[in-house]
Amino acid sequence: MREQEPNDPSDPEAQSHVDHHEAAPQVAVSKGDSQRQPLLVQQGLDTWELLIAKAQRLLSETNIDGSWVASFTELTRDVRELARRNVDLALYVLIQSNGSGVGHYSAQHSMICLVMAELAADWMDWPAEEKQALALAALSMNVSITTLQDSLAKQSFSLSDRQRELINVHSAASVDLLTKAGVAEPVWLYVVQHHHLVLDPEDGGDAKTGPRLAELLRRVDIYTAKLSRRVSRESVTPAMAARDACLGASGHPDGIGATLLKVVGLYPPGTFVELANGETAVVIKRGEKAHTPIVASLRREDGGLLTQPERRDTLRAGLTVRKGVEPSRVRVSFDHRRVLACVAASSVRP
Repeated sequence: MREQEPNDPSDPEAQSHVDHHEAAPQVAVSKGDSQRQPLLVQQGLDTWELLIAKAQRLLSETNIDGSWVASFTELTRDVRELARRNVDLALYVLIQSNGSGVGHYSAQHSMICLVMAELAADWMDWPAEEKQALALAALSMNVSITTLQDSLAKQSFSLSDRQRELINVHSAASVDLLTKAGVAEPVWLYVVQHHHLVLDPEDGGDAKTGPRLAELLRRVDIYTAKLSRRVSRESVTPAMAARDACLGASGHPDGIGATLLKVVGLYPPGTFVELANGETAVVIKRGEKAHTPIVASLRREDGGLLTQPERRDTLRAGLTVRKGVEPSRVRVSFDHRRVLACVAASSVRP
């Protein structure tokens, strides 16, 4: 699929210029505070690594019982709390992990779905109990095929008939496992059961809870899967992923699609972009508008590597985002801590 031109009315980027609300206000910090940023970044990276490993172990277990449900509920709470502390870091870590590698694919995919779905639910001001059910469903929706998903991420040949069958019934199989373990929360189970079905709930507060939550998770699932890499399939640019998940029948972002663009941006943290000056950069922070993220440039226009990642604000003339870039085209090994240190520079105001 080709990249659409910015003036194409079906292009999410073009729509975002007129339909995107401003993000949360940026909080100014002192230069002294910014010096603590590298330590805070490293602590955040370490904590995410521990949670990913915990999710991988838990979702891979074959003995799903009441004790497992308790541990799983605690994990879900921990993921939500850590994401709230620094949403940009959460998006960066999880998108980078699934976009650049295939390790722990299933757990990381479920975690990024949880984070994005909760961001959208927060924006739409859904009740706390609905967001809780949505988070639990996002993290458990593929519990019956965790090992299979991890295997498929590394598989270079076509699906076997048995693999296809397991994928086709995995929603019902996951519900069966959860029910036998003692889960009785109807909305949680409904969303897991229906997260791959195309639903058409009414817009607004009168929509039925289950279909509304399931449809949001379905869209997020599609969007994040497109950004994820498998051996048999490279991840795509953010704009291409958005077209599959955010556009309605009219060719423009519908209610859910527009919300996703508002809360994660057209270029979410962890994705790659090419700037107007020719530099290749990785997004490290959502910007004031959907199409104006804060990025860390990695390559010069001539293709040479920058010695140190350089912070760029794409809201500035000459540094705007020209297009998204597939991770496979970047081919740069970089230190996440050094890249994310650029966030501190964007937070300090003279």
